Amino acid sequence: MNSTVDSHSESDSKSSTVILFLSFSVLSSCIYKIILSKFLKNKIPLPFTVVVLLIGFIIGIIAARVDNPGDDFLYGEIELSQINPHLMYYIFLPLLIFDSSFNGHFHVIKQQLLSAILLAGPGVFISTGVIAICGIYIFPYGWSWLVGLMFGSILSATDPIAVVALLHDSGASKSLAALIDSESLLNDGSAFVIFLIFHDILVTGNHGAKKIVVDIVKYSIGGPAFGLACGVISVFVLNRINNELEIEIAFTFALAYLIFYVSDVELGVSAVLAVVFMGLYMSKYKYCISSNVQPAMASAWRVVTYFINVLIFTVTGIILARLFIGTATDISAKDFGFSIALYIMIHIGRLVTVIILYPLMKCSGVHLSWKDCVILTWSGLRGSMSLILVLIVSLDTEIETITRHRFLFHISMIVLLTLIINGTSSKYLVKILGLHHGTKESEIVLLQAFEHVRRQTSWKLTKMKEDEKFADVDWTNLTEYLPDKLLEELDEENHTNYHQQLSRVTMESSSMSAPQPSNQTTPLDYDSQPNPTVGKTKDFVVPITDANHHGENIRNELITRFLTAMAIDYEKQWYLGMIRRKTLNILIKSVEQAKQKCSLELHWKLILEHFRLSIFLRYLIKFDRFRCINQWTDGLFFDHIFQTIELTLSFHSAKTRLDNIRLQFPELGNLNERIMDEICDEVKTYQINAMYILLDLKQSYRLCWIVQMTRRCAQMLLKYESIAIIQLYETGILADNEYSHILKLIENKLFNLEYGKIRVFTNQKKEFEKAIYLLRYFRGLSSIEINQWETLFKSRHRWFQPDSNLLERNQKVTNAYLIIRGLVQHKNGTLTTYYKCGNIIGADAFFNNKSSSNGTYYASCGLVETFVIDAVVLHSLLSDEKISRSIYNEITAHVITNNYRSLVQLTHPQLKTFLNEKAMFYKNQSNLTIELQANQRLLLLSGTISCYSNNDQRTEYRSMDLIIFPSPIMCELNSSSIAYTWVDEDELRYLNSRNYKNPFSMANTDTNLVEPFYPLYLGDSIEFTPRRHSGSMTRPIENLNNLQFIPTEIDINNEGDIPMHIS
Repeated sequence: MNSTVDSHSESDSKSSTVILFLSFSVLSSCIYKIILSKFLKNKIPLPFTVVVLLIGFIIGIIAARVDNPGDDFLYGEIELSQINPHLMYYIFLPLLIFDSSFNGHFHVIKQQLLSAILLAGPGVFISTGVIAICGIYIFPYGWSWLVGLMFGSILSATDPIAVVALLHDSGASKSLAALIDSESLLNDGSAFVIFLIFHDILVTGNHGAKKIVVDIVKYSIGGPAFGLACGVISVFVLNRINNELEIEIAFTFALAYLIFYVSDVELGVSAVLAVVFMGLYMSKYKYCISSNVQPAMASAWRVVTYFINVLIFTVTGIILARLFIGTATDISAKDFGFSIALYIMIHIGRLVTVIILYPLMKCSGVHLSWKDCVILTWSGLRGSMSLILVLIVSLDTEIETITRHRFLFHISMIVLLTLIINGTSSKYLVKILGLHHGTKESEIVLLQAFEHVRRQTSWKLTKMKEDEKFADVDWTNLTEYLPDKLLEELDEENHTNYHQQLSRVTMESSSMSAPQPSNQTTPLDYDSQPNPTVGKTKDFVVPITDANHHGENIRNELITRFLTAMAIDYEKQWYLGMIRRKTLNILIKSVEQAKQKCSLELHWKLILEHFRLSIFLRYLIKFDRFRCINQWTDGLFFDHIFQTIELTLSFHSAKTRLDNIRLQFPELGNLNERIMDEICDEVKTYQINAMYILLDLKQSYRLCWIVQMTRRCAQMLLKYESIAIIQLYETGILADNEYSHILKLIENKLFNLEYGKIRVFTNQKKEFEKAIYLLRYFRGLSSIEINQWETLFKSRHRWFQPDSNLLERNQKVTNAYLIIRGLVQHKNGTLTTYYKCGNIIGADAFFNNKSSSNGTYYASCGLVETFVIDAVVLHSLLSDEKISRSIYNEITAHVITNNYRSLVQLTHPQLKTFLNEKAMFYKNQSNLTIELQANQRLLLLSGTISCYSNNDQRTEYRSMDLIIFPSPIMCELNSSSIAYTWVDEDELRYLNSRNYKNPFSMANTDTNLVEPFYPLYLGDSIEFTPRRHSGSMTRPIENLNNLQFIPTEIDINNEGDIPMHIS
């Protein structure tokens, strides 16, 4: 019995030595990275993974030659060299695959998805075929096609992480980096599927075509379908967890393992594709992770993948060393030559793949230059996926031993060669091709940014020298810490000449006031630099003479920067709880798509797309029969309008960031002042449109607006409470447990507000005011009369989606539309008019019965709800004495606006007020004679009228005529006449009176027009700082989930309601 116990203890002791060896491997890799970055300044371009593999290989060689069975370190090496590859497969691969997909940029990957599928689908088959041909016809091993294709599938999985990181760091083509990254992510799955199919055929001997087809369908469709389903469930669950750091991080790790195991073992589908698609779906909705957990989540995954890569390449090096020593009879010197030939063939196959698929990639919208194609060909590095698959093959006893050894040798050599040659030379290749500088426009912006830093530093340095507290500072030793030194180091590291360019431009600029000899190089004198003055750009910029030659590219670069700033602002709003995760996903998605097209307009249009009613909701609105269904419909429509308000508020609130960009960074205006002005004007146009929408939503959906404003106010109060609690804790008033408990309660309330269901107030339902009550025409009627009108309009209710036309130019008007909710835009030349609740679109043309629409009326700013006005309804409206005058005023205002704009300068809303208050109205008054003075106006809406001058000359006028009489005249009306008259002095008084001006005219450039009129966190004053406990040195680690982002300053801008004077 004692001997049994001793043997177990000895076995456990030997197994535990693995920890010693792994610890040494990880520490060695860390020491290398420290030496490389701190001492060698990254001058050795050898990839980190290559160094780890070499360390493992050297240790394996030494351990195999040293005969010391009692050494714990060697025992650890022996244990690792005999590790089961399936164990590595199940431990390492799920995390690597999930990390690549979950922590990727979904919106960037999506834009390159078609091209990536081409490279990861047909491209992998081409690569597999080329490598198989090499293994069959070049290698003298007599491999069959099955063995060759399995060999090719293992080497088809690329791992170009070094190249992608290099492209991102150098500022080269973003689309190229995204394409390579996306291809790597997808071809792991496709190569793995091909490997499984041929491996299964080779082991089982089942060559049936039916089984191959079934396996392809099962792996390629079953895996993604299961992964997407799991992704949907995971996002749903994570959206209901708030700031639980340990739970959310552990959830993602456990999820990767669980889905991988269930896919591979229980369902028999592709586990790799399942995890890839689950990770991509979760990446699409990455904000399902709580805001305070996201930084920790990213760090946790980065550490884990680093550790896994160290272990994989260490173990591979050890096994490769054992292979060289233990298989000397199987591996000869010729095999090294064959590996080099295989390395060349792999790149030939890669080049063939790129050439064949280039036309298809171009059709998918990806435009690659020949330089990009060179990088794409050279980026086919092999890494951890190939190593794991070949390790699985190496221990499969169903395959011949010599074949397994050759697989392991050649694939390990290819991994080593691609990492050493391709990984180290990519940096130089990028420089040779001139891709390391980025675009010319990005360099110009970068130069302006550095000039801004220099000016700011100069101003701060001057202030410090004037301050007595800095009297003992040795200013001569500060040179190392000034921006010029930073620029020099940046130039040295990236082989650029930014410092030289900036110094030359500065000297040229200063020479205009004080000429200097051209053969002298004068460093920047920080004492002589002008102090930065906010808003003054002419004294504060670096002239870039080439900017005008790159107008369109400069525009695109500036728009991209502006869109990036808006995305940051949206995330900040989410951190503050102003918007929900769903809203943030919509906004970020629209920003990413707009950045690809460099279009602010696209960003705005994509937001408007989410104002549209779904087909399902439109059907429910029409299906007005059962009360329970109507209540459900009201709730869904309420939530839709709530999201519309939230999206518009988010877009409108982000304007402060764009304003601050130009205010705090005036150098941007120097790039091209005309383009900068055009972009700012475009942004302002969309901001004004957003203001119009908000004002209409406030008026039309009052309950939904109140709920949104109340929620925002509650958010702000809870933020204030959070700050107060933190201040009390930092001053020692609150104990640790009290602080944590109260803060947790506040966080829960914030979470319920941000991500809980939208709730209305007590004794209220999610329903809106009836349409008839919003129209001012019916406000003075009795309940019986209102019910009659409701019955008449019930079958004439119609919705218009955003960007849909109500009337088109020159269209015969058979119906008019009475607007209930929403805004309708009408463009007539350069003049833009907005119509809102109570306006009747097409009223003049429909009333005239012979006219066509003089312009296009369309729902440009969201949903529009209307009543259709046909002949029956119009007759009823004009026959009701309580309503008819208002309807005639509306028709007359349209007639004047559309036909006599040059004669009458009043806007549509001014006209309606003017006609109601100042104009004389005549309707069907037989044989009535009126006397008009000189310059008095007369508009004949219907019928005819006879006018007599002083010499009794009779003139007859017909409907729709506007007459201005130069001298006094007598006019005779008949029973068919409907007319208005007014005095020109009254018209001028209205035109010049401030009380009747429309502050929302598109011609008005006053920036106050787009100032918010709702509770708002001021974007300029918000700063996020991680709030840690003051006793963090003694606090247990489990309380780290209390780490949160709190604004250091919050302010409220709650100006008075801005009146709605749109038509």
